[in-house]
Amino acid sequence: MNNVNPTLPIFPLPVFLLPNGITRLRIFEPRYLKLVKIASTEQGFIILLQSEKSEVTDIKWGSWVDIINFDSGEDGVLEIDVKCKSLVKILSINSSVDKLQFGCVTEILHWSQKTKTTKFNALSASLEAVFDSDEILNALYHDKPTDNKNWVVARWLELLPVNLAVKSTFILDHTYQDAEKFVQSIILKN
Repeated sequence: MNNVNPTLPIFPLPVFLLPNGITRLRIFEPRYLKLVKIASTEQGFIILLQSEKSEVTDIKWGSWVDIINFDSGEDGVLEIDVKCKSLVKILSINSSVDKLQFGCVTEILHWSQKTKTTKFNALSASLEAVFDSDEILNALYHDKPTDNKNWVVARWLELLPVNLAVKSTFILDHTYQDAEKFVQSIILKN
């Protein structure tokens, strides 16, 4: 990223996504169709983690994503696959007339962006089993570097059905080691 802090469109969603994470979104609201148009011709957009129950958020970070695929669902609704390229700190937020939000952001370096190779272990094996059992998830990830400990732990944090507030603590407050212990306490217990 260059020295200038970009201003990017914001999509508030209950989606926790770390660098190199991929997810599929369904887009039907006019302001978010506009967001897709802007994002596809510019620098992407920000997914701002927000619970489904609240319009207000005190979270000051987001997942900076690029659109990697466009498609139409069986019902004709636009579906986009997005990949997180970085986490960002949101410095300020402004809204347009149509209530589409834009944020001035700066990049956050996160432990999930580092590579730590390891021998195949229980977390890797269990994650591969999840990919094998979920056709849509498996199709989203063409490359699955399960020999990268950071990548494996990051994907588990995204997938685990854990409260979003708990997941958020692994953005700024906790290290990779904390995240790995947390994931192991859930996955290896079963």
